[in-house]
Amino acid sequence: MSDNSKSKTLHYLRSVHAGQPRNIEASVRVMLRRRRVCKDTELDPGDQSIIRVQHRQSSTSTKPVLLHLVRYVPGEKAATLDPEPEGAEDEGGAQRAPRGMEFRAGECFMLVKDAHVLFCASGITQAGARVYLRQLFAQCGVEEDNCQFDLHPAADLDRLAIIRTRGVSSIQLGSVAYEASRKLLPANQTMGRRMLKSVSDQVSALVARDDSVLEQRVMEDLIVNVELKLQGNSHADIEAQHSIDEIAIAMLSDEHNNHGFTIVTRDGNRLTDLSVKLHKRVKVASTNNSVEHASAWTALSNYYTELQEGKLLET
Repeated sequence: MSDNSKSKTLHYLRSVHAGQPRNIEASVRVMLRRRRVCKDTELDPGDQSIIRVQHRQSSTSTKPVLLHLVRYVPGEKAATLDPEPEGAEDEGGAQRAPRGMEFRAGECFMLVKDAHVLFCASGITQAGARVYLRQLFAQCGVEEDNCQFDLHPAADLDRLAIIRTRGVSSIQLGSVAYEASRKLLPANQTMGRRMLKSVSDQVSALVARDDSVLEQRVMEDLIVNVELKLQGNSHADIEAQHSIDEIAIAMLSDEHNNHGFTIVTRDGNRLTDLSVKLHKRVKVASTNNSVEHASAWTALSNYYTELQEGKLLET
C-alpha cells in the first residue's frame, strides 16, 4: 500500500517590478471577480497546454488569497503497462482519458498577500504560473502596468545578518565551460555571470583550436570554478573586507537570481545560494497521484504564519 502523502517544497517569493515590490493580490482579486467560472480562467500560455484556476479561496480581504492552478494538454494520452506480460519485456501502450475528461499534466499551489507569494510546485513552475497570471490579468482588464511583475526568491534575513556580522572570506562561483566558451552569457547577466565572463575568453581560447570539441556533450560537464577570495583573510585590508562583504550581499539581492554560488564566512560557515533562500520542506496529502489542494493550502498558510511570527516577511 502506497503512502498517501508527497514531500513538497514551499518557497517564499516576492512579487517585484523595476526593483520595487509589486502588490499582485489586488490584481488576483480583480481576476477572480471577473472570471467566476473555472472554465473562464483557461488559457494557453503558449505551449499547446491549458492552465486554469481549479480551486480558489478569497473570502475576505484581510486573509491571503489561495489558488490551485492545474495544467492539461487536450487529447494527451497517458502511458500504460501490462501488469502480467508474457515476454521478457513489455512495450506498454497509451490510454486516452475517459470521454469528456482530460489527464492532469501538472499543478501548483499559491498563497498571495500583497507582494508576498508562497509557492508550491507540482508540475507547474514558478515561471509558468507567472506567465499565466500575467496573461490572465491582461485579459481581465487589469491595468497594463500592474500586469508586469516578476517572482523572486526572498532571502533569509538571518543569513544576511550572518554575513554582515561574521564577514566574508571568499565567494565561489561556477559555470558550465561549454556555455562560457561559446559566449552564451546573456545580456541581463547576474553579478556572478559578469565575474565569470572575465574568464570566458581564456576558456574559449583553450577549446577553439579544435572546433569539434565544442560539439561534444562532454563539454557540458566541464566546470569553470572562479573564487573571489580575501588575501590573508583576517589580515586583509579593511576596505577589501568591506568590499567582498558588499559583493556577497549584492549577489543575494541580485534581481536576476544568482545560482550555483557558495559564500564562505571568515569563521568557515558555508552559505549556498539555496540555503539563503527562504523555503520549507513539508508533507502534504495526495489522492490519485495528485496533491490535495486543501492540504497544500494548509501547509502554505502555516508557513506564512511562521514567517510572520518570525518577522521574516520582507517589507
